[in-house]
Amino acid sequence: MMVPFGLILAILAAGIFLSFAVFSMDPAPASDPTVENAFTLFTGVFLAGTLGSIAFYPAILGLMITEFFSWRSLWIYLGFGLALSLFATHAPGEPVDSLAIALDMRALAAGLVGGFVYWLIAGRGAGIVQRTKDNRPKSL
Repeated sequence: MMVPFGLILAILAAGIFLSFAVFSMDPAPASDPTVENAFTLFTGVFLAGTLGSIAFYPAILGLMITEFFSWRSLWIYLGFGLALSLFATHAPGEPVDSLAIALDMRALAAGLVGGFVYWLIAGRGAGIVQRTKDNRPKSL
């Protein structure tokens, strides 16, 4: 039950983080910070929906693997968040310039945020079957 909830909140957190990171690139001060923050938050929810739909199936595949093998390490989820964010935001034929590199770095940071949020909610208790003394596999 925690897996879908964790995935939804991780995608939402990554989208909101990416929105604030992208809009912080403009050094011009805003006329009304409250309106700018509300717009950025709304854009973050929109980004979460858009990028979440792109990364949904690879995320489900990765989460099925981590649940099956009961992997609970934070590093696995952070690495998976990095890979998913690069998959969802980087175009293969994208020109390499300073703006593209800056956006890719912000997207990678958003992937770290998403991986961390998922690990906090559902990743720490990953595993379909919790191993105890009674249900450990027999060694040969």
